[in-house]
This record gives sequence, structure tokens and C-alpha cells, in this order.
Amino acid sequence: MDERTLRAFTKVADLKSFTKAATELGYVQSTISNQIKQLECELGFPLFDRIDKKIYLTSLGQEFRSYADSILENIHRSVMLGKSDKEIHGVIRVGVLESLLFSTLVNILPHYASQWPNIEIQIKMGRTKDLQEWLRLNQLDMVYLSDDLNSDPDFFCAYQHKETLAFVSSPNHELAGREQIALEDFFSYPLVVTERSGIVYRKLQRLAYSYGMLPKNSLVVDNTKAIAEILKNSEGLTFLPEYSVRRDIESNTLVKLNVSVAPQIYFSQIIYHRGKWVASFMKGFIDLIRKQHTL
Repeated sequence: MDERTLRAFTKVADLKSFTKAATELGYVQSTISNQIKQLECELGFPLFDRIDKKIYLTSLGQEFRSYADSILENIHRSVMLGKSDKEIHGVIRVGVLESLLFSTLVNILPHYASQWPNIEIQIKMGRTKDLQEWLRLNQLDMVYLSDDLNSDPDFFCAYQHKETLAFVSSPNHELAGREQIALEDFFSYPLVVTERSGIVYRKLQRLAYSYGMLPKNSLVVDNTKAIAEILKNSEGLTFLPEYSVRRDIESNTLVKLNVSVAPQIYFSQIIYHRGKWVASFMKGFIDLIRKQHTL
């Protein structure tokens, strides 16, 4: 049982496919299949059930997975002993919402690359529910998302930051000059909104329902930067994370509307699986995001 074989096993378990595992690891499929067969022979029990061309971990395979992860983590720890940040090699797989990528991560990535020059950073954008599923499948090491505070017992929240949602329009909109705007007036205009499965739209929907109204969605766009650009040249309104349009508001290309409701709060947060060993270069990534919010 060697490191290469254990990595092949964990990759097949994550991807539920010998073919996909071989592609990611740079092997032909027969190599991966032989490694798994050799490991099963050495252990004396099958690791995978093969049913209708699909593979599933056996009960003993699931139990062995925790031991394999522990062995690989200890190997990694031993390799990093005594090394400085600049000497450590590794890969960090980060899932992130599009809005947080452009508002925060693009600012810290150059600093991270300077501090950890031998760490390969793999960034994957997605919706909150997709990011959480990829994290659960161990296809990501951590995710940076915006939502209500994490309550999933499988995940650990390493960092959280309170965020505010804002009602926004172009400076030329007739509501832009008002000191106070009733929520009913806001909802009387067509809206440009984010995808409906996200926390932002859900909060907007709850607000509307609490007043017996329905959002008048004229356009649904799964990209906050695109929504901001659309709004600059339209009569529509939107409801977005304030951090995603802060620069537009500061430059007066968009305007924050003073709608008469309580502040709409949620949290940007970094979560990872509770069973995950957090390497020093992962902690370094989290620390840079934390520092970004204290500037």
C-alpha cells in the first residue's frame, strides 16, 4: 500500500468513476483499475461495488476511506515539516460565488501567490448549493459563499463576515432622488434579479410576501457584474449584496436606494468539511480574506 495507490483510491471514491479518476491523475484507466485491484487484494475485502456500470463504496470501503485520508494527511504533514511558506508545495481547491470572487478574491490572489509561490490555486465558481455539494464530495477543499449562517453539522465555518443587501438603481431612475421609498413603490417597478435558488432572491421574495406582494421580475441574470451593467442603462431596479456594487455606488454609476425596511443581513463565510485536515497554506488563504475585511 503506497501513497500513489491511496490517492487513486480516494480519487475514484470522490468521482465515482475509474475513467474520471484516471483523467485527473494523468493515468490510463487500466492503471487505476490495477491499483484498486491490488489494494483490494492486499486488504482482503472489496472497496467498491460495481452495479450497472456504476461504482459505490462498500461499507468496508467507506470505513477504509477515513484511514486512507488520515494516512495521506500524515504524509503531507511530514513532507512540510521544517519548510517555510515559500518552500511548501501543494494544491488548494476553492469554490466561490461569482460576486465574492470579484469583490474579494481578485484582490488577495496576487498576495497569496507571493506568500505561497509553490501552491497551485484552483478556483471554481458556482451557486451556493452546487458549492456545498462539491465540498461534500471532496471535490473542493473549502468554499467561500454568502448565505445564512452555516447550520450543516458536516461543515465547519472557519470565518464569517456580516454583509448587507442593498436596493439599487441607476442615478437617473425616478426613485433615486427620494429620501424615503416605500417597499410597495420599489416592487412596482420591473426588477433585474439574481438566480432564484440563491439567498439574495430568497430574501427579496420573503420581503415581498411579508407585504402581500410578488416581485415583478423582468430579467433574471446569474451574474452580479452583469446586473450592475444592465442597470446603468435601464429603468429597472435590483437587490444585491452591497459589496458587489460598492465601487459602482462610490463612483455614482449606481445609487443605493433608501427603502423603508429593516437592514437585510446575511453572511459571507468560509466553510470546509469537519473531517478535513487544514494545511498551513489553507489557513493562510483564510487569513488573507480575514485581513481584506479589516482594511
